[in-house]
Amino acid sequence: MIRILYITLILIITIQAQTKIETDSKTDLPMLVGRGVKSDILKAPFLEWYQENSKSYEADHGLVQATSDFINGVTIEIFMGTWCGDSRREVPRFLDIIEEAGYESEIQAIAYLNRDRVNPQGDEKGKNIHHVPTFIIYRDGIELGRIVESPVESLEDDLFNILMGDPPTPNYSDWEEE
Repeated sequence: MIRILYITLILIITIQAQTKIETDSKTDLPMLVGRGVKSDILKAPFLEWYQENSKSYEADHGLVQATSDFINGVTIEIFMGTWCGDSRREVPRFLDIIEEAGYESEIQAIAYLNRDRVNPQGDEKGKNIHHVPTFIIYRDGIELGRIVESPVESLEDDLFNILMGDPPTPNYSDWEEE
């Protein structure tokens, strides 16, 4: 048991070490880049907008509760930019929703992307990431659905529908690189 806890701690430290703060060339503000975890954005300078957007959203708690029956056993990937207003708004709310739903698995990683929508680990490669945030939900390695930039209905509605096998067509589904 102690060995498992030790290995888990090493993995968490390794994942956290893969993030770094860079200066956004457009705003001169700090941005997080790399593969990370939720705790990366729970500290300055990101904590203020995280808390503000978390508190400002009132989820449909009945729907979140219904989601709790189906959410475990899925894998979730999040691609976001700490420089992006949509990411700042939607990611805290999404994380609150899955936490309330009792999501027990760890999110594989949060990919913190720069303005070109890439990170040093290349997590975005082959995943058609063009707008952020992008939440991808998988079961047994198969993509069930995704939420791109903002939900079609609401975060909890879209997530529930994805888990029920009736995913909404995500925003920008017809996006083609220029």
